[in-house]
Amino acid sequence: MLLVLASCLLLVPPASADEPALEETSSGAPSAIMMLPATEAMSPKGSSMKPVVFNHLLHERKIEDCTACHHTGDPQKCGECHSLEGKKEGGYVTLERAMHARVITSRTGGVVPNSCVSCHERQLKQRQCAGCHSLVKPSRDDRWCAVCHTVTKDMTADQLRQAAMGTLPDEEREALAVKTVLEKRYATPLRPEFLPTRLRLDSLSHKYGPNYFGHRRHVASLMSRIEGDNLAAAFHTDPATLCTACHHNSPASATPPPCANCHGTRPDPTDPGKPDLKAAYHLQCMGCHDAMQVARPIKTNCVSCHKPIHQ
Repeated sequence: MLLVLASCLLLVPPASADEPALEETSSGAPSAIMMLPATEAMSPKGSSMKPVVFNHLLHERKIEDCTACHHTGDPQKCGECHSLEGKKEGGYVTLERAMHARVITSRTGGVVPNSCVSCHERQLKQRQCAGCHSLVKPSRDDRWCAVCHTVTKDMTADQLRQAAMGTLPDEEREALAVKTVLEKRYATPLRPEFLPTRLRLDSLSHKYGPNYFGHRRHVASLMSRIEGDNLAAAFHTDPATLCTACHHNSPASATPPPCANCHGTRPDPTDPGKPDLKAAYHLQCMGCHDAMQVARPIKTNCVSCHKPIHQ
């Protein structure tokens, strides 16, 4: 009997693992939504963009009124009015512009629409990160686009084709969107204790003594401004991105070259748009302090940063 029972148990298929899931939204809308451009012909040839998985749960928690995005007052899909080609129902605004417009004309007597980009840029100005980003403008390259335009690797080419044609079942589409959100990993933040404590800046110390720049303290201060911020974490996918706040023309790296590699001690007549080293230091340091509203040191008082050399 034991042998028979054992053989029967072997024939029973193992229990399948639970499908990944997100919490439900309070509105009843899907927690994660996969968006693709809608074309009039519903042909995948009319679409070249990668899918966008929108974390509806996260965004719904951040806003009080659904009309912030669903500006018509009807929580319908964006693609119903805004198609790839643009159509009358959407005021001939294409889906690409509806999602990426940076400047949107104000309206009277109605809700002013938001695009994904315009909303994010407004947040950028309102948060603490505005200090850095008043000087450092995001490079709108493939890496920047990939923050939103990405999908789980488990999505097959056939599923992508079906999604672009509008024939992928809603349940399958939502499951892939949820899986994409759950797979998202944020970059490990920089550890200030592994970075230089102080930097001696003495290339120009003929009139004043060297400046001892509190490098680790500055990095820790910037890190504290982005930690716990989902918007910042989503776009700072490389932990060294933070370094580009100062090392603005170097690739993102925790060991960037010194400023003098690009900025000479004298102006370069062949490149009048590039400041010399003294101007570069002062524009960067003072510009950042102004943007961050740092009261000290006082930028009009040289000895706030430099000790004078007595001759």
